[in-house]
Amino acid sequence: MPSSNTVPLPMIRTGYTKILIDVFAKHGINIQELLRDSGLPPDLFNTDKDYLPTEPVKRLIYLLSSQVGINNFSELLRLAFRQRIIPQILKQFSEAVTVKEALEKASDVFKSDSPGSSISFEEEYNKHWFCRSTPYENSVYFLWSEVFAVLYIIELIQALTKTNWFPQQIRIQHNDADALLSSLNSKTQLFIGQHTTAVLIDDDILHKEIHISHSDTEQKQPLVEWHSSFSDSVFTALLPYVREHSLTVNQAAKLLNMTPRTFQRRLKEERTSFRQIKESLMLSVSCELMEEGHSLTHISNQLGYNNISHFSRAFKRISGLTPKLYKKTILGLQN
Repeated sequence: MPSSNTVPLPMIRTGYTKILIDVFAKHGINIQELLRDSGLPPDLFNTDKDYLPTEPVKRLIYLLSSQVGINNFSELLRLAFRQRIIPQILKQFSEAVTVKEALEKASDVFKSDSPGSSISFEEEYNKHWFCRSTPYENSVYFLWSEVFAVLYIIELIQALTKTNWFPQQIRIQHNDADALLSSLNSKTQLFIGQHTTAVLIDDDILHKEIHISHSDTEQKQPLVEWHSSFSDSVFTALLPYVREHSLTVNQAAKLLNMTPRTFQRRLKEERTSFRQIKESLMLSVSCELMEEGHSLTHISNQLGYNNISHFSRAFKRISGLTPKLYKKTILGLQN
């Protein structure tokens, strides 16, 4: 069994979050308010960072469901999956001949789109289940993340088979069935309080041949080879937040769904600290902003420093150069 340090932090592609907000925004939702209340970066639509931590995305899903209602939420979510998200991954199943072969490969596919996720295709008493395993939380955020996962699986199978398929049985970990029932076929049995989220895939569907045409998909996104270290994952997950926040260890731990103590312990196990992570983030974003042509005063303010002198001293301590010298010697820019 792999150690906890070899498992990437739970993250999701930034592009998928943008798609969700874009689809729902057509229904009068205040985007800036939504970003603020969910804990997503205020400049989400301007960021070029590839991934976000899943915790604020779970809050986003709950807030969307609250604002548009259960039925509208399910319809809009399935629309986002069907038209904007699933077509981006279908090509990665193009070598599979049957649905079963595609689902056996799904774990590798989802490692790219949602690092840290635990997706599996399992057989139990001659029945086959497509499963998502995640530690249970007794919260509305967890409930709606299960709704998200189940509807995603259903839309994926429908896209692979080009049918209006619905599962005969579904298992969820939460004890509230109402949020999901309205989105399902009336013949689907729903079991609550289970140890994992799982969708039963019947044999007729498993052996169905799949044919993915060019019109079904968009250009395949490259799979990402993830580093094994926890600190690398932390850096990637926190990077979208640095331009708008002077992150504290408590804020960072909350974003990653950890207690500050656990967060710091895991960093210490890799002989690093939150301060070192934060300094690396600051250096990376500072250099990006300088390359974009922003003034040092603007950069200092963006990164939460009280004045430009504090920023300059911190930059020099980390990089060995003052920001002005970096701009002049590395970027070839005038002061």
